[in-house]
Amino acid sequence: MSTWTGELTDLESRASIDSLEDLHARRRQVLPEYATLRALHGSNGKWDARRKALLEAMKLRARMECQQKGEKVTEGLIDAMAHGDPQYVAFIDQGITDGTRYVELETAVSEIEEKIRNRETCLLTYGREISLR
Repeated sequence: MSTWTGELTDLESRASIDSLEDLHARRRQVLPEYATLRALHGSNGKWDARRKALLEAMKLRARMECQQKGEKVTEGLIDAMAHGDPQYVAFIDQGITDGTRYVELETAVSEIEEKIRNRETCLLTYGREISLR
């Protein structure tokens, strides 16, 4: 666990750069939520597999309802009922919300990583400027 006190090191203060500990702490703060959303919505994410599994369950439920009511069962009717099922619609809505949050968190992590890279460049530049004095 980090023992960071929230203060810049002498070098960070003199070079006017962000604290590495602060940047790491900020990244660690968003990682739990980001990692879960990335597993679902990122490259090779599992959200679509979950969506398809839920849709098949909704189709099965719709088919059983039609059979219990003695209604004629057609694939078009079953498909329409499954896609219109409130549980499926709620899942899709939540997926949109989560996908949006994933992009927000991905951007935040990317910006932190850019600051870490920029920090390294600033330190090199600062070191060179000091050596020229």
